[in-house]
Amino acid sequence: MPRRSWMRKAWASRLKVILSIVAILLAAPAQGQPRRPEWRGLLASSGLEGQPVKGVYFFAGERGANDVTYTTHPLDPRDGWWNSDPTTRTWVIDRMVRANVNTVVMSYWSNMPQWSPMVLGPDSLSGLLEAVRGRQIVVIPAIEGGIDPDHPEIPHWELSREFPHAPAGVAPGLVERIGQLIDLFRGRMHLWARIYDRDGVPRYAVNLLHAASDVIESRPGNDTEDRQFAEGFEGVADQALFRYRIPIGFTLDTIGGRRYAAFPREAGPSLEQAPSVLAIQGFASEVFSGLVRSAPPCNLDDWRLCQPIDNNVDNLERLADWKRAAVHDWLATGVPVILDVSNGFDGRIVWKGKGAGFWGDNLNYTDDRWRNWMSELKGPGVKGIAFNTWNGYTEGYAAVPSVEHGSTVYNWLADLLEPPPSDCSHMHYVNGARTHRVYGAICEKWIRLGADRGFGAPVSEELPTPRGRMSHFTDGKAIFWSATTGAHEVHGLIARTYQEAGADGSCLGLPVSDEEAAGDGRVCHFERGRIDWRPGEQRGRITCR
Repeated sequence: MPRRSWMRKAWASRLKVILSIVAILLAAPAQGQPRRPEWRGLLASSGLEGQPVKGVYFFAGERGANDVTYTTHPLDPRDGWWNSDPTTRTWVIDRMVRANVNTVVMSYWSNMPQWSPMVLGPDSLSGLLEAVRGRQIVVIPAIEGGIDPDHPEIPHWELSREFPHAPAGVAPGLVERIGQLIDLFRGRMHLWARIYDRDGVPRYAVNLLHAASDVIESRPGNDTEDRQFAEGFEGVADQALFRYRIPIGFTLDTIGGRRYAAFPREAGPSLEQAPSVLAIQGFASEVFSGLVRSAPPCNLDDWRLCQPIDNNVDNLERLADWKRAAVHDWLATGVPVILDVSNGFDGRIVWKGKGAGFWGDNLNYTDDRWRNWMSELKGPGVKGIAFNTWNGYTEGYAAVPSVEHGSTVYNWLADLLEPPPSDCSHMHYVNGARTHRVYGAICEKWIRLGADRGFGAPVSEELPTPRGRMSHFTDGKAIFWSATTGAHEVHGLIARTYQEAGADGSCLGLPVSDEEAAGDGRVCHFERGRIDWRPGEQRGRITCR
């Protein structure tokens, strides 16, 4: 090899090393800025440090030809004027802020006109960045693959085909799309949401939908593929850091239906160890539960006659139980969870030729079951919430006030996002309207008892008592709490006897146990006594010490 050629290659190699070191130094927290590993999964953007993501997916763009596939219709026409009247953009964002939103998840569907409810204009995406400027709100861009054989003119790309590696390198298409996002945000990087990683270092967050692989394969009892999958995100982040000098991290929509899919108990330990994995953030994750059955194709002109097959109480309960278990399993891994919630799903027009599942509070607009059950998923360990979606009219995903829902979904979302998502705080809805909020230790006890399905719906606000706090629930049930006794329930004849005696203002004091079996009867213990009941008795027997 000629000496000059060898020297050029040597210097090129050294330059790569130097640039990598510089990039890593640029990515590290500024001198004096503390690392915040305890804030993993929380926002690191200026003015929002340590706050949870309170997000909505959003389709930038204008109402267009796809409006014939809408199953939900915006009440205010300005929601469809994003391109033709740019002054409406700040109006849209300000309404999000009033709903307690601090993060807009910029949907990738706007790049896929066959699916998107909105049509992109030349400045639709940059207009979103300008609309959030000057407000306490940041943007997480989403990246999603998609293949539609009916639209060969649209560039097709699937993450699963190249992840965690491809012949051309580490997920080259994903790295390229990250570069496109950096070009979009250039000069406005402060608007790109940053989230603390496992080491407490801020990274620019990308929501990666359909994070799965057809390159590797799940094999029971073998964690090699789990490690490869997690290390793939590290490889992409390293490539982005080297090529663009930007520290990138990912919130993952982990899905099934591929050769390899990340399940919490198997993949969780590897993902927890990956600093570039910022959080689990699904998109209607219940789609991949295996419990949603698609209706047969429907060719009727009136889409409302295309009958859903899954929107009954039993199926909704199974879906809600699956989702609660999935959230619990991810929380157990130590990977932060940004809870994905929706009003339900209704794709009976856009997918009627293929058949689609249907669930949630879209058919009976005052049912509220699904909304209440989504709200009950909040609690300790949850680091954020992402609502699917602000303006997803083609599939019944919409938070904006609508012809079909009025302001119910918007108000529910505002109530959902107001308290921290890690707090147990639930505003219960009935007939599309607010009723009563359950929160704190009483809420946590209520959830453990099965919430509205297992214990009953709240029928009062939390109330003061002589010695603590309490809330009333259906059928005369109640939960009492104090700092010394904790939260305990009373119900049935024991509850009625206790209330008639003066509750915790009586000689009994506060309950220190739930009702439990005692021989062939029941008993509840209190600070200074007990109430017993046996079959055939019309009230309980009080014993005070």
